[in-house]
Amino acid sequence: MNMNEQSPFSMIESQISIFIRRAEAARLSNIMGKEMDRSSYLILQHLEKAGAVAIKTISTIFQLDISTVSRQIAALESKGLIRRLTDPNDARISLLELTKEAPSLLAEVRESREAFFKQLLSDWSEDDVRSLGKLLLKFNETAEQRIRSRN
Repeated sequence: MNMNEQSPFSMIESQISIFIRRAEAARLSNIMGKEMDRSSYLILQHLEKAGAVAIKTISTIFQLDISTVSRQIAALESKGLIRRLTDPNDARISLLELTKEAPSLLAEVRESREAFFKQLLSDWSEDDVRSLGKLLLKFNETAEQRIRSRN
């Protein structure tokens, strides 16, 4: 490899870092309209797909300390977006689920984010957009499998 060339893994690391910075900058500038912080969005999305789950499950999936997740859960509870239930198998465990208000807000935020990416990638071909989506999906599935195999 030429000394001026990046290895493919170095390129991936660098480009993902830039991608994260740009996505966060776009969110913070609120150019997407309806928005919420990344942690809230990810937790609500997970609850929407998985149904009621324990805080420990969320902590494991997102690789966060339980105290961090607990603070995020408390904020979502105070906004009326999630509620606690008692686990029918173990009364000591609280399960979290979306409130009736959460799905519509989540849909608005999702639409806003999709509109942002649709505008950003408007000069890309449909095939390129699909390819990027498929590769990001593959990357995230690989990362999730790695996390699960460690637990």
